[in-house]
Amino acid sequence: MGVLALGCSSSGDDDSSSTIAGQPLDCAWLAGDNCWKDMIQAAMACVPPSSESGTLTADGSSCSYASGTSVTFNTKIVLPFPDSGQDDWDFSLASGGTECLSYHDDASDNERLTVQGMTYSEKTVGVGLQVTCPDGTQYAAQNAFDLLNCTDFFSEAPGYAYSDSDTSVNFALLNGTGSSLSVFDCSMQ
Repeated sequence: MGVLALGCSSSGDDDSSSTIAGQPLDCAWLAGDNCWKDMIQAAMACVPPSSESGTLTADGSSCSYASGTSVTFNTKIVLPFPDSGQDDWDFSLASGGTECLSYHDDASDNERLTVQGMTYSEKTVGVGLQVTCPDGTQYAAQNAFDLLNCTDFFSEAPGYAYSDSDTSVNFALLNGTGSSLSVFDCSMQ
């Protein structure tokens, strides 16, 4: 199962008349150099090689790699996921004992990616979306659904993808260039 998460849900605050502050979050922002792409670039230095798999604990609380990378699931992984998918992601990844990446996505479609102390966040307000970059700059789309009209929306939009089975789960960040960065690939032994 794959998921694209750009906060295009109408869950959460249903006041569609709310305006949100920020520079335009539009097709040009998605296609250009932006802070999401910078975050993915920074994350490349701390994720395990995509050729390596980790071992998921029986209780779904963590995953460890032979190379020393570890993933801690603050919301435990219960496999397989329900047919509706995994709604809430809350995990951190450590390399060499030092946390270098964390991701939190809640049921209200508020997302936060932290990489090496820098944080990118997305917040939905009604049908709008507000992005805050690590330097504090904000971008906003009053109607996030308008972004679906961007020519290359599905290859350029920030988000994540995952898949699961009865014994494994993997998670990747969409890098805004039509591909993805594998964050973890964990299986029960």
